[in-house]
Amino acid sequence: MAKSLDLDIGQPKEKQKTANRSSLNTRKRESGALVDLNFKVSPEFKREFKLWAASHDMKQKEVLEEAFKALKNGTL
Repeated sequence: MAKSLDLDIGQPKEKQKTANRSSLNTRKRESGALVDLNFKVSPEFKREFKLWAASHDMKQKEVLEEAFKALKNGTL
């Protein structure tokens, strides 16, 4: 006796509802909350950046933030 296959040909599958969901990267974060910032740099740049921050008793995050602030203000 042959078995029949139920392939539901021609029947659209139920779509997931996405209208009410927001993706993680578009939600507004709490003020003061920290998030990751990831990008690649050369090993030489990484070493120089880390050494500069350490020799100036600063965290790498502080160096990046201060440099970006100066860039935005046109003082760099």
